[in-house]
Amino acid sequence: MALHHVAVARPPVRYGLIGPGGHAQEHLLPALSSLDGARLEAVAARRKSAAAQAAARWHARLYTDDWTELADPAVVDAVIVAASPGFHARVVEHCLSAGVGVFVEKPPAPDTATLEALVAAEAGAPPGAPVFVGFNFPYGTSYRKLLDRLRPHGQVRGFDLRMVSAKPLAPDWHHTTVTRSLLYGLGTHAIDMALRELGVPDAVTAHTAVIDQRRRAIRIVLGYADGRLATLHVGNHSNRLEYRCELITSQGVTGVLDQHNTLELTRPPGAPGVGLLDGKETLRHQWPSRRGGYERTGYAGELASFQRSLTEKLPSTSTLAACLDVYRVLDEVLRQMGDDGAREAV
Repeated sequence: MALHHVAVARPPVRYGLIGPGGHAQEHLLPALSSLDGARLEAVAARRKSAAAQAAARWHARLYTDDWTELADPAVVDAVIVAASPGFHARVVEHCLSAGVGVFVEKPPAPDTATLEALVAAEAGAPPGAPVFVGFNFPYGTSYRKLLDRLRPHGQVRGFDLRMVSAKPLAPDWHHTTVTRSLLYGLGTHAIDMALRELGVPDAVTAHTAVIDQRRRAIRIVLGYADGRLATLHVGNHSNRLEYRCELITSQGVTGVLDQHNTLELTRPPGAPGVGLLDGKETLRHQWPSRRGGYERTGYAGELASFQRSLTEKLPSTSTLAACLDVYRVLDEVLRQMGDDGAREAV
């Protein structure tokens, strides 16, 4: 009986992590550990002890308190950075100059001018060194199912999104106010989702409800010349992260996704098109909370997309250039709010 050789798999992609804080260890590293063909190779933190602890926990071979050592193709194939916007920009710039791909958590820069400089660097980067901005929500399996279910039923005409959290309650990331911190945190997520589906708006309108000295409810309305509309509700007045989106197509089919877990589809009687629902019927999909959490929330999907760009030398699906449109909408929101309220009490 002949013996056969097992096919040798492609060597795993070696990742370096810069910033092993709570977000990285709660979301990014668990998702990375489940990604085929990926290996955490090195960890960098401001304190060497923190880097060593994270490396031991996630089975990385190397650790350091000098993050620049990770931006080296001889050490890693790609870098994941999860810290603050100003630091993100430094890492992205350094990695692009070194020819190392980088997954950067949002927001990737502290302001539009800094992001514009990074976009220019991105344009000149080699194909094997993509930049991926970590907006996880569009990569969630339940959100992708929502879009897939709606595609056969016309263009999305209405996009309503509620994204409310319990934080921030104090200025963060070197911003001067809670409102600006909130907009750069949750606000960029919400605007990114709307722009991916509807494109750059023709008009932006923003309104703020002042709940108390620290809490805000912000409404952002994106208008389009052809009558489409996106309404985004962002706030820090909940006791947890609340996520709910409702999309309406040109055939009147409505899809509602609640907390990544429940998807409901309805269609009004007499609406054009066939093949989904009639009358007062509702089609519901439910994902048990214990099943595929990192897939539903998009952390696994965004890392998988980044890795495909690395290994197959494909364009990034979440570029700095696309993020620039998000920042420009945010700039208009801040302008209408008096640059986030120089009058805000904190």
